[in-house]
Amino acid sequence: MTSTTHGEPPARAAADGDRPATTGTDNRPATTGTGNRPDTTTTSPAARRRSRLRTAAWLLPLAVVTVLVTAQALAAYVPPDLHTSRVPPRSALHFGLLVAHIVTAAVAVLTGLAQSWPWLRRRHPAAHRWTGRTYFFAGVFPSALVGIPVIHFTPLGLSNQASLAVLDALWLLTGLAGYRAARQRRYADHRVWMIRNYALTLVAITSRLIQPLIEHLVAAQLTDPVSYAGDTLAAGHDIAGATSWSALVLHLLAAEYLLQRRGRPTARRPAKAGTTPDAPGSAPRQQQSLRVSA
Repeated sequence: MTSTTHGEPPARAAADGDRPATTGTDNRPATTGTGNRPDTTTTSPAARRRSRLRTAAWLLPLAVVTVLVTAQALAAYVPPDLHTSRVPPRSALHFGLLVAHIVTAAVAVLTGLAQSWPWLRRRHPAAHRWTGRTYFFAGVFPSALVGIPVIHFTPLGLSNQASLAVLDALWLLTGLAGYRAARQRRYADHRVWMIRNYALTLVAITSRLIQPLIEHLVAAQLTDPVSYAGDTLAAGHDIAGATSWSALVLHLLAAEYLLQRRGRPTARRPAKAGTTPDAPGSAPRQQQSLRVSA
C-alpha cells in the first residue's frame, strides 16, 4: 500500500538533474499526494506555501469530520454492549461480528486519513508504507470479510443488504487491486485504485451525515395512505436502504470525478525566459506529471 520511488546511484541522479522521477513498469512520472496536483515547475517557498494551504483546505475539514463521526460510531460498540448497538443484533454471534466489523472499519478510516496526507508520503515513505499495510491488513481486508456475515444478519431490509453487499465487494476488490499494483511497483495505478478504495471507506461517514435528511424525507410521507400508511417498519427499511445507496453512489461519482480532474490536461503557458520549451510533438511536462491511468 505504498507509493514510493526507487533511489538512483549518485552519478545517475546528478546526471538526471531535475527530471521527474519515474516509477513502476510504465515509466510514467511519479505524482505526489492524493489531493494535490504535483508542482513540477517550481519549488520556490511561495509555491510550497500555496501547496500546503491547498492541502490544509481539504484535509483539515475531512480529518475533523471523519474523526468525530468515527468516535461517535465507536462509542456505541466499545466497550461492547448489546443495549447500545445501533443495529438490532439477532444473536450474540451477530453482535460480535458487528463489533469486529466496526472496529476494523474504524482502523481503515483513520489510517486511510493518514495515507491521504501528501507530506507523510513525501517525507516519510517508510511510515507511509507501514501505515498503508495497516490500512489494508488490519482495516479493509478483515472488515470486508467480517462484513459478509454481518450483511446477511442485518435486519434492515433487502435494499439495505444489497447496497452493503455491493459496497463490501467493491471495497475488497479495489483494495486488492491497489495492493497488487503496489506489489508490482505500478505506483500510478496503485494510487488510482486506493483513491477509489478510500472513497468507499468513507461511505460509512457520509451515510451517517445524510441519514437525518433521508429520515426527514421519509417522515413527511409516513402517514400518507398511499406511501407508508403509518408503517414504521417499512419506513425504517427505506431509510436504511436509501441512505446506504445514496452514500455509495455519491462516493463512486466523487472518486471518478477526482481522478478525471487529476488527469485533465492543463492549458499550456508560455515558457518563461531562460527555460527550455517542450519538444515538438511531446506532451507538456505539467500534463505528463498529472496523467494517471485507470
